[in-house]
Amino acid sequence: MRLAREFKRSDWKMMLSEMSSSELSDWFLFFSDNYFSDDLLDAEFSTLRATVMILAGNKNVSVEELSLLHGQPESVEATDEEMMTIGEGLFGGVRYGPASG
Repeated sequence: MRLAREFKRSDWKMMLSEMSSSELSDWFLFFSDNYFSDDLLDAEFSTLRATVMILAGNKNVSVEELSLLHGQPESVEATDEEMMTIGEGLFGGVRYGPASG
């Protein structure tokens, strides 16, 4: 039913009858992590909240600040020393130094 709702189809039984079982399984796995309507609703409501706040007099507000669904955090690349320290903690890990004559 969620798949039919995402595609705005009220005839979910017909939609299911047109899909193969492997296609349905693939869609189920995809939609368990990615919802179209959640992102759309979040964008609409955060824009509405920003508009109301701007009309109320708050000029320093952005839509991203009011979003409930935040994007992926930026990945910070570890330094070589941090990677070596992490490697020492692994079971059976050996720290290798540079081969200098």
